Amino acid sequence: MKKAVKILLVVFILSIICTIFTGCIKPYDKPELVTIEPSQTAFLIPLIGETSNQKEFMSEKYLENTKVATKQVQIPHRWIQTGRRTYKGEWIASMRLIIVERKPETREWTEATGTGTSSENEGIVAESKDSIGFMARMNCSAQIDEGNAVRFLYRYNNKSLAEIMDFEIRARAESKFVEECSKLPLSGTEEQKGVLESKEEIMKMIREDVTNYFAERGITITTIGLKGEFTYLDADIQKAINDKFKSSQMLITQKNENERVISKAVADAEAIRKQAETIKYQIELKQLENAAEAIRKWDGKMPEYVSGESGAIFSIPMK
Repeated sequence: MKKAVKILLVVFILSIICTIFTGCIKPYDKPELVTIEPSQTAFLIPLIGETSNQKEFMSEKYLENTKVATKQVQIPHRWIQTGRRTYKGEWIASMRLIIVERKPETREWTEATGTGTSSENEGIVAESKDSIGFMARMNCSAQIDEGNAVRFLYRYNNKSLAEIMDFEIRARAESKFVEECSKLPLSGTEEQKGVLESKEEIMKMIREDVTNYFAERGITITTIGLKGEFTYLDADIQKAINDKFKSSQMLITQKNENERVISKAVADAEAIRKQAETIKYQIELKQLENAAEAIRKWDGKMPEYVSGESGAIFSIPMK
């Protein structure tokens, strides 16, 4: 019995000693590995170190030097003591890994849930010079090329391309569209085009403005354009536009039918002309054949002459 008690006492003391010594050891620094995908560009930024040169710190040149070439990165850690004992503390990262996702993003800015990227109304509302309001729809695609990842990171401080498209790119395209539409009446005249006649020119100006502006910020705009027709905010105007369109289509249909009839008449006339020429040619050919036959049958006497449409020919003896 006494022997069993001694054994239990020894086990208890040993467990206390192990607990004390185990608690006095720093925790294990578990490796932190991050895989870089093919569509990503990574930058490993030191969180501690010399930052006295503020002009270079976090500049494009600085970020270029921190670009990671490998496809798997181990984040280095440093020990931070949080208590009096050396084993009281934690491992924290001494460098920060920033990843720029370069995959293309596409947006469709419409008012309908089923047609746009967002379930919210994102149609582009504008107003013409004659104060007629309408809604346009646009689509846009953008990406970050490998060589522009540094510039994008420097400009946008680790924001995603999706965020920039939803706010900055859409806002600039909308602002430029509204500005250009406000300069023109809705429908133009022979002297001056309106918004409806100038949609292609307006979108060309927007495309150049948005593309150039964001290219300087590391974003490549691959597509931006109108999607579908305008929707007018006033129902009566929408009805008038629809009626005008129907009338225009009827005029186009009638014009096409008139052109078809005229083309057929011209073709028929040409066919008749060619047929008449053929008949005339056949008559003249027959007359020449008759003249040749008369010459072959000539008996040496002086022939009689008759006048025909094609000139004088020899008469053929009728015996």
